[in-house]
Amino acid sequence: MNRNRKQREKMPDDLSLPAATYEREFWKQYHALRRMLEHLKSEDALMHRLKVETLIPEQARDMAIKAILGELNDKHRIFLEFFYEFIEFCSHGLHRADISVEFRVFPAGMSEIDTCSLIVDKRRDDLPVEIGRRFIETIPYQEGWEAILSYYRRKETWYDRLFGGNLDRCSLKITEELFPLSCYHITIRLPAQTLLERHQA
Repeated sequence: MNRNRKQREKMPDDLSLPAATYEREFWKQYHALRRMLEHLKSEDALMHRLKVETLIPEQARDMAIKAILGELNDKHRIFLEFFYEFIEFCSHGLHRADISVEFRVFPAGMSEIDTCSLIVDKRRDDLPVEIGRRFIETIPYQEGWEAILSYYRRKETWYDRLFGGNLDRCSLKITEELFPLSCYHITIRLPAQTLLERHQA
C-alpha cells in the first residue's frame, strides 16, 4: 500500500494539463484504484476464512483477526483518501465516473446496502459497502420514497444543466416489497462527484 500512497501524492493539482498528460495520469490512478480494491477484497476474504476456521486455537485465531483487522482499517482509510481524490480528478469532465447503489429502506427509516459500484467509462467495479453508506447519507431516504424521488429529480436537473443534456448517467428505480418484509428497493445512479458534496462539507 505504500506504493499506492506515493501515487496518490503525485495527483496533479493543475488539472489544466495537456490531454496526453492527463490521460496518462488518469489511467495510472484508475489502475492503482483497481489494484487497491482487489487487495482489500483478498484481505476481507482472509478475514472471513479466519472467523470460520475451527482448527486454529481460539486465542491464536482471535489475535490473528485483531492484527488483520487493524491493518485492514488503516488500508480502508488510505483507500478512501485515494478514492475521493480520484473522483475529484474525474469530475472535470474528461472521463465519466458514476456511483450506482442498490439498497433497501425498511420501516422506521432503517436501511441496508445491497451493492455499490463505481462505473468509469462503462467499466464497473464493486466498491466497499462503506462508500455506499456514505452515498445514501446524501439522500433523505428516512423521509420515504417521495423524498427520494424529489432528491433525485433535483440532482438530475442539476446534472442535466452541468453536462448539457446528458442524462444517461442518472437513473432511479424504486420498487415496493410487501412480503415477507415490507420495504422499498432503491437503485440509484448519479455522477460520483455527488459524494464530494458531503466529503467536502
